Amino acid sequence: MTNSTLIINGSPREGGNTDAILRILIKGANSTQQEPVYRKLRDLDIADCIGCCRCRDESLCGFQDDMTRLRQDIENSGLLVFATPNYWCDVTGLMKTFMDRLYFYHHPANSLRIAGKKAVIISTMGEAANIEYESALLIEFFSRAMQSLKIEIRDTLLFYGLMEKDDFERRPDYCRQAFDLGKRLIAL
Repeated sequence: MTNSTLIINGSPREGGNTDAILRILIKGANSTQQEPVYRKLRDLDIADCIGCCRCRDESLCGFQDDMTRLRQDIENSGLLVFATPNYWCDVTGLMKTFMDRLYFYHHPANSLRIAGKKAVIISTMGEAANIEYESALLIEFFSRAMQSLKIEIRDTLLFYGLMEKDDFERRPDYCRQAFDLGKRLIAL
């Protein structure tokens, strides 16, 4: 089995729709002998970036927390899956804190560690109307961040109309999309 995919779950809600989607996605990946690495940001201790720029200037982060280990996971993966609920038209606070700490890769020595990787963006949202409008900021956020890090976004999946904790389970079409994406991860 290969572990070249890292799944990063930015949902603060245990057992919610993002968790359900990723559980099905991982089953799809496992069905093709893939074994993605799965990290839930809510279970990690990641400090807020304080903008000291030590990472940019010295290639070192001033914090020694779970982001140190997570950077190793990122660097050992060819494909990164970013999954986050859409909160107020953007990523969750957990995902934003994590993304802020990716500034570490703006130092020339560090940027080589992730440049050329691929990414998939997955987002859940309660909104069922005006999906393009409601998700525009989130998509633009990831687009700009990935472009800055020289990571290519290979796919984006938006799962909408999922407000209640178990709404995903009632959508067989969404379950099929998540499973199929999991099977396709190896080709991305």
